[in-house]
Amino acid sequence: MKASAWVLTFTYLFHTLGELCLSPVGLSAYTKLAPKKYLSQLMGIWFVAAALGNLFAGLFAGGFDEENIHQMPEMFMSIVWFCLVVGSIIFILQRPLKNWTGGIK
Repeated sequence: MKASAWVLTFTYLFHTLGELCLSPVGLSAYTKLAPKKYLSQLMGIWFVAAALGNLFAGLFAGGFDEENIHQMPEMFMSIVWFCLVVGSIIFILQRPLKNWTGGIK
């Protein structure tokens, strides 16, 4: 089954808008939390992390076998579990992060 061009267009648009919203917030958090001495290096690490995320996504998707389409639910479920684990870690670190920032909004 082929996807519609509109589905692909809106998916790409949705991901692009998400990245445009996330990047300034992440860089702002880095500038607030990083020691002034290491600010530029840590901002560079933000971009390295984005590049590594793209690499891991490509490696993950590259493992997909077109002949065995029944593996897709398991593959997507592994993404769900990964997101739940990362979300839980962020939720746990929420209070210490507020203390580190001094309540800066």
